[in-house]
Amino acid sequence: MLSLALHVVFGSGFGLGVKAASMRRHDMLTVGALNYICAGVIATVWVLARGTLDAGWSGGVYGTLNGVGYFVTYFFLLFAIRHQGIAATRAIGQLAILIPILASVLLWGEYPTYVQLIGLAVAGASMLLLIDARKNLLGEIVHGARWRLLAFLLLSGSFRVFAKAFSVAAQPQEKAFYVWMVFVSSGAISLAVLLSRRRLPSLGALLWGAQIGACNCVQVWFLLHALEQLPGVVVFPVAACGALVMTAAIAIALLGERPTLRMYAGIAASAVAVVLLNARAAPPT
Repeated sequence: MLSLALHVVFGSGFGLGVKAASMRRHDMLTVGALNYICAGVIATVWVLARGTLDAGWSGGVYGTLNGVGYFVTYFFLLFAIRHQGIAATRAIGQLAILIPILASVLLWGEYPTYVQLIGLAVAGASMLLLIDARKNLLGEIVHGARWRLLAFLLLSGSFRVFAKAFSVAAQPQEKAFYVWMVFVSSGAISLAVLLSRRRLPSLGALLWGAQIGACNCVQVWFLLHALEQLPGVVVFPVAACGALVMTAAIAIALLGERPTLRMYAGIAASAVAVVLLNARAAPPT
């Protein structure tokens, strides 16, 4: 459970770091690119320090898919944070656990319990509250918001499926190679983007990118470690609930966010949903 708890802490740190950097009006495309580049450097140093790299097809394929997906989803993350705030965005992102839970059922036979089925229904209700809202934190109408938020949810869920698929298909010693491929692939795309812009990043953007990148790299490592010890139907809901509560509390208390009543209801419903999804009971027959 320690690995799962640390995944929650560092995963929350990533989202909160993005929010804090945007509040300081840094160039968020540059910060995001530096985040993946720094994470790639950290992963490379870590691999070199180990002295060996146990490469395999699963680590290469799933790691690359995850890395490319990380980079694409970052743009949807920025949109969601800008218009909905980090607390509601975290709630939407954590509802993406529905996707790996369904994948765990269909692909790996990890069936949900009766209580978890109730949690799926509550999660659906919370999605209506969070994703269907067209107004941002300022009460402004944002055209196309629901589709971008839905895309953010679906892409976020797909990453967890890749992580689960890797944990099932690969040998434990391939974990370093997987993490390395995740951030080398996303870092390579990010480097190309920065070079195409032809301007040096500011010191502030560099520092924020490095901090966020460190959180990003470490949280992926602990997620994989947790999936080796616990089934996906346990890991994903616990991680979602913990990150949701931590992120919302810090965002409201320290970052000055003021979600709308509808967003509060959606956040609360999603917290209830992930608790129910974590419940263990007799499986349905």
